[in-house]
Amino acid sequence: MTCSICSSRRDLDRHHVVPKRMGGSRDTSVHAQSNLLTLCRRCHRNLHEGGWAISLSETELRVTDARSGTEVMRRLYRQGFDASAFLSGFNEMESLLGEGIGSIAFLDDEQLVEAFRISRTVGKKAWLVQAAILYEAQRRSVYGEGRVVAIARQFEIGVRQAEKYALVWRTFFNRDEMPEALHGPSTNSVNVDAIFLEEPSWYVVAATESPEPHKWLAYAQDRKAENPRYSISDFRSDIQSVHPPSVETLVPAGDVDERRGRWWQCPWVEPFCTRDGRPIPVEECGCERDCDPAVALARRLA
Repeated sequence: MTCSICSSRRDLDRHHVVPKRMGGSRDTSVHAQSNLLTLCRRCHRNLHEGGWAISLSETELRVTDARSGTEVMRRLYRQGFDASAFLSGFNEMESLLGEGIGSIAFLDDEQLVEAFRISRTVGKKAWLVQAAILYEAQRRSVYGEGRVVAIARQFEIGVRQAEKYALVWRTFFNRDEMPEALHGPSTNSVNVDAIFLEEPSWYVVAATESPEPHKWLAYAQDRKAENPRYSISDFRSDIQSVHPPSVETLVPAGDVDERRGRWWQCPWVEPFCTRDGRPIPVEECGCERDCDPAVALARRLA
């Protein structure tokens, strides 16, 4: 048994979603199992004393900060969903891909073409599944990015890469958060099958880091159609030529102020200028005084 909010296994309590009120209650719905949540002591205290508000239905558990209205976490439910069958499907796919390689030699010419088409589709969507998983883990990280960090460490990928994939899902593929919208058309979605880029995941990641991700993804596809040798490095260079890197372009808009404040509160963080390729403290770089970058560079190297 784990905490319904943060998944902790320590110091577990039972919480009444609809409270008992003073003196208890004779209402059977208050004491029903559907009105009880298993919570760790920390989350339980935050609900009663820390300003959290909780809502529970058959399809969703949502925790918000009652003072600001911001979402703390949410967890979705679907009646009849069989998680074991879902994961079993992945295992069967893995087995098929492993054993299928030895069967390629028995395909005729047309079947080889069809098999190659299917393999490309699977490759395009495999990273998308990872992005969805990492985004979901991020949505459930009540106390920091612990869950994303845990997944990144377990599968030996960088935390920054995990954050990028989660951002890709939020930018391009995230559907409306209401459960009834999960089966409807997405209003913020990209058709992965229509992306003919050789390495779609990294083109999409690079586009996501720009201020106009949908525009830049379309630009990448146009350039790739014109020049098959157009690389991810070329794509990043084109983005940076229009939008030079800054805190605002490297960090999601809603996180800029919080992230910047966290950086400057650290006593070991110092700003450096790297315009000429080597780091120099900003108070010595002279960029604000020199209108001509070439003159500033000549003075610095003199």
